[in-house]
Amino acid sequence: MSIYDDLPDNDQQAFMQLEEAFRNILERETEDQNSNFDYWAAQYMNKTIAAAKALNIDPVNEYAVDSYNTQNFSENYIRFRADVDNIVVQMQILTSRRKKSLSVGLSGEQKTKVLALVEKIRLAIENSTANQDKKDKIIKIISSLAQEISKDRTPLERFGDLARGLAGVSREVEEIGAEPWWKWYKAAMGVVDDAKESELQLPKPEQVKRIEPPRRELPKPKRDLDDEIPF
Repeated sequence: MSIYDDLPDNDQQAFMQLEEAFRNILERETEDQNSNFDYWAAQYMNKTIAAAKALNIDPVNEYAVDSYNTQNFSENYIRFRADVDNIVVQMQILTSRRKKSLSVGLSGEQKTKVLALVEKIRLAIENSTANQDKKDKIIKIISSLAQEISKDRTPLERFGDLARGLAGVSREVEEIGAEPWWKWYKAAMGVVDDAKESELQLPKPEQVKRIEPPRRELPKPKRDLDDEIPF
């Protein structure tokens, strides 16, 4: 599978994933002391810059690699890696903060309650008159949710998946009172809401955090980017 397949929708997350892949290629190809380090380093730099351009990562996409200037290439590479590392750390911090806002940390008691309610949903689904395909789909969702609940934090999106799955099963059932799972779902979401509200809310910043550009910039070549590496 290509490293470009299934990239995250978020530009910063996609850039971090690609930069890590390019860096892994560089490290793998230069394990042999006889390998051409400058060649693979230039490949890493150019691909990282290309990814930054495609994903609008402003602090990186204006850089260029003067690979013809062999005298200063090593120094430029070290500076570039330091700058990219600086930017990636900022992205990782901001991504972590976003993920926390979109997830919930349940206490041991809360996990037990939610898992018990989710189990009631599963039993109600199994005993319903919905077709087996619908049942299998929702049970798979429930199994995935149960695994997430056992972790330190549970993505709120997983509870949304459960709601959509239950709505699909409900369309298969027409009898009055044949949808008991909704009361269990609402009870579970009540526990989730209590947990989310009790979490320490960090003060909002005065303005939206942005990735700060590094203080140094690499020298830009006179040639166009397409002509930077003669191979």
